[in-house]
Amino acid sequence: MIEIIPIGGYSEIGRNCTLIKYKSEAVMIDLGIHLDNYIRITEDEDFARSMSRTNLIREEAIPDLFGIDEMKFLKAVIIGHGHLDHVGAVPFYSDMLKVPIHGTEFTMQVLKSLIEDKKKRMPEIVTHPINSRFRVSKNISVELINVTHSTPQTSIVVVHTPEGCVVYANDFKFDHKPMLGQVTNFEALRKLKNVKALIMNCLYTERKGKTPSEEEAVGMLEELLLSEDFSGRNIITTTFSSHVSRLKTLVALSKKIGRKPVLIGRSMAKYVDAAKITGLADLEKDAEFVRFGSTLEKYFQAHPQTVDKMFIVTGHQAEPKAILSRLAHSNIFPFKKRDVVIFSSKTIPNEINYANKDLLDAALKARGVVVYNELHVSGHASEEEQEELIKLIKPKCIIPTHGDVRMMKHQEKLALRLGYKKTDVHILENFSRVYV
Repeated sequence: MIEIIPIGGYSEIGRNCTLIKYKSEAVMIDLGIHLDNYIRITEDEDFARSMSRTNLIREEAIPDLFGIDEMKFLKAVIIGHGHLDHVGAVPFYSDMLKVPIHGTEFTMQVLKSLIEDKKKRMPEIVTHPINSRFRVSKNISVELINVTHSTPQTSIVVVHTPEGCVVYANDFKFDHKPMLGQVTNFEALRKLKNVKALIMNCLYTERKGKTPSEEEAVGMLEELLLSEDFSGRNIITTTFSSHVSRLKTLVALSKKIGRKPVLIGRSMAKYVDAAKITGLADLEKDAEFVRFGSTLEKYFQAHPQTVDKMFIVTGHQAEPKAILSRLAHSNIFPFKKRDVVIFSSKTIPNEINYANKDLLDAALKARGVVVYNELHVSGHASEEEQEELIKLIKPKCIIPTHGDVRMMKHQEKLALRLGYKKTDVHILENFSRVYV
């Protein structure tokens, strides 16, 4: 039998980590941070200076790998894609991970930069082409199947064993017109046989229909930026640093309206650099880049003319230390009435983010800035796409992940509607176990 041990991301959003064991061999899929908890504690200057793995575990910001007996059977770590809630905890465990870490080229490049940034030991990192299969132990091989999402080279991870396979489809959607990268490899999914379990993201199961294509987000941004005259007004845009496709769109639109694109932010640099190194996109070719927040003041002193530029900055969740909040709450940037701030993102629903967004909106409003919200489409599957995946691979059982209990229950309802029994759907908490 195959044993599935949830370590993080079950009955919670983020901190994704799952151990899959067959006989005396095991693989771990993802090792991410809990973004809300991580941001909350790192806003504390004292904590940030003395950040340790022990403290991060205690504050539930990273998965707790201690006390799991099955870790002694670990043969490999597989990272499905480059979002921090899937890869961000690896640097804090790099000293104790003695097995190779596998993933696509873009994802592994992001991981390398995260480890270097934290000045941690570099583990053995192995890159694989998207849509490839490789052996990690005597009985286990792993397949990385391309799927569309909001960061490049996202994979559905399939763990193959002699008794069947486990499909790990955490972050994904089925975008038939992606603006960067390939469409989902439906043929590879269709070929999967004897799927013992589908571990699937349940974040938006309750959302009916299908998640819109990235093409629609491009249309929203074009409609605003190409149809209105912003002459003499500053334009600042913000989106997810990892959303290379969206960043590419913003750079292109900036040039189209006759402005110089300026990218600002340290976290953005990691993804922009990874995209350039892997040949996916060279955003710096036509843009300026201010990599470090510590150089912001010097940059604007040296470049007092700002209305001929469009600034693409970090801080879409109104994080107090991110660039956008720093600009809004200081006199670094020459704001004036009728300037424009565009959020090409959606506020992730939790109390901290809502409170931070309210503070940021108030600061911008006090300066007379016009704010445009949610020029964005999600990277997460809605009910229709989740149903499509279930029908496509026909798993024996379904395990919801990356959601709270309410979200997991919605996915259970979907499975029941498709003919599964209640015993075929496993609503798990971290460290509970299931055998398939």
